[in-house]
Amino acid sequence: MNNDEKQDYDKMNWLYNAFYGDMETEQLQQLEFIENHKNLLQSYTDKEVYILDSACGNGVKAIALALNGYNVTATDISSEMVKFANEFSKKYNVSISTDVKSWSELPSVFEPQFDIVFNIGNSIVHSPNAVTRENDISSLVQVLKRKGTLVIETRNWEKILTENKRFTVYDKISYLDKEYIPMYHWKFNGIEQESEVEILFQEIWKDNHVELYENSLSFTPFTHMSLLDIMKKLGLDIIKDTFHKECDWYLIYGRKA
Repeated sequence: MNNDEKQDYDKMNWLYNAFYGDMETEQLQQLEFIENHKNLLQSYTDKEVYILDSACGNGVKAIALALNGYNVTATDISSEMVKFANEFSKKYNVSISTDVKSWSELPSVFEPQFDIVFNIGNSIVHSPNAVTRENDISSLVQVLKRKGTLVIETRNWEKILTENKRFTVYDKISYLDKEYIPMYHWKFNGIEQESEVEILFQEIWKDNHVELYENSLSFTPFTHMSLLDIMKKLGLDIIKDTFHKECDWYLIYGRKA
């Protein structure tokens, strides 16, 4: 992610807030994310479990983990997102440690101290090429304890590129007396080729006036096998892989020896 894209990402902070900002504490504690990873979280029986959310965005998942009693560090390349994470943690009265860091910077800041490192929300696709992607994942592995688990969540880019849909439209959401319709405009160039997505938000006022907000981010699609190969090359044992050719998203768990 270059500096211009980082600034565009920074601008999206209030939009992330629209998705999660009005959740009650109990809703957040029972976030689907927690349920999805329940077995992994419960597999660590140490008295203190340390977790890194390495692409925390506005911190909603990090805070959900903290509400469930885990020791959480949340990092993101965006200072604006980390600012929101800190505000959210105060709102929900939980303590999380935060830092503005890229993935490549993590080993210079943290020892191999985490039981679980999450890299979710399709974040790894923003590594600009295969070499950088491997280096970024290596940085995540380096801060894991022995027997720690790296969790990567990503879209199924092979399916998406085969379908070649230009637009993805999401359900309408409400926030601060306005309604929003998110839409992605995809500009694909192929596997391992830098591509672009325009993220469009239609803001609908009570009088039906419409404003349009847009941001652009670059990404580089990759195959499931290439991601699997990187994780194995870096010494991880694959203990869970939800990929199948018709899935839209999948998870890979890799455990450090």
